[in-house]
Amino acid sequence: MSRMGGAGINPIKAGASPHFREGRVKSLPSFLSVDLRRIKPFSEVTRYGYAVGRIRVLEMQMLNNQRTERLIDADFEGALNILDELDMGDYLAGAKLARDVDVDLTAFLCRVYSTLAEALPRGSIIMDFFLCRYDFHNLKALLKARIEGQDAPQGLLEGLGTIGLEALRRGVENPAELPSPFKEAMEDAAELTSPQELDTLMEKHFLTYRLFLARREGSPFVVDFARASIDLANLKLVIRARLLSKEREFLEAMIVKGGFVPAVNLLDLYADPPEIMAKKLEANIYYSKLLEIAESEDRVVRLSDFDRRSDDQLMDMVRGMKRVSVGVEPIFAYLRARENEVLVVRTILISKLHNIPPAAIEKALRKLYIE
Repeated sequence: MSRMGGAGINPIKAGASPHFREGRVKSLPSFLSVDLRRIKPFSEVTRYGYAVGRIRVLEMQMLNNQRTERLIDADFEGALNILDELDMGDYLAGAKLARDVDVDLTAFLCRVYSTLAEALPRGSIIMDFFLCRYDFHNLKALLKARIEGQDAPQGLLEGLGTIGLEALRRGVENPAELPSPFKEAMEDAAELTSPQELDTLMEKHFLTYRLFLARREGSPFVVDFARASIDLANLKLVIRARLLSKEREFLEAMIVKGGFVPAVNLLDLYADPPEIMAKKLEANIYYSKLLEIAESEDRVVRLSDFDRRSDDQLMDMVRGMKRVSVGVEPIFAYLRARENEVLVVRTILISKLHNIPPAAIEKALRKLYIE
């Protein structure tokens, strides 16, 4: 039986350049190659199927650029009316003061976490990736109160995190009662007397633990996000240490390992004069991109809006996850987008209460996940 003429044609070669069809190129072009190590088994990916289905519905209620523009132009009451179009509007209906806004948005965020947690498969640790931030925040608030001699810690976030406030209070008195890595963070903070150094130390433990969780979850996208977060935090640390004339030993103790930029490279840069340090950063594509985040329009390195630019950089990474339709990545993107959405709404509403003009509000806002 004769074979059909096209049966033996390689469909990739058939659509490739003449050089490739004629065999002059021995392998696929790099843009067609697929790293099989970044592809999970189908059964492992689809275990998040139910949760992904839930968030596809919930995404319809998320903030977009059009609504954001309306919020910026409205007054406080008008902004609340616009938010009534979204699911968070029910939580903000009675808000009058800045404290009301904070309490209501915290309650909404708690609902976001709890709703999604119910839909996640057993064994998933993606919620820990997000919630551990609040554990470190609350632990830092308790320690800072002790350092400053305050009876009532400021800024505690009740209802968020994986460890209750009472358990954290006991852990401050007896670190052995805390699970890792919070116990180790407490031990490292035992001798600190500076609130600023405490902030930096807790950030180090938080980012290190989050990278550990990302690797346990096994998603390359989540790992990349955690590593990029470390790079941004390290760059901010280097610039701040330079501005405050900190010794190299401080940087060695506080720098976070695990990012794309090796910690030793940043330590070597720190020994250079500022102008040489900047030139070396600009010489590398990845470094220069990070440096752009820290520079203002007049090319002076400032930290005033570094956090906003860093968040925008990370949001660009999260937006890239839109092309992933199944697995943990859509869950990750949704949670990160919701956290960012809450921050944007809070910025707008608090600004309205303080009569900040729309142009200034717009400049302070982060990028949204849904454009």
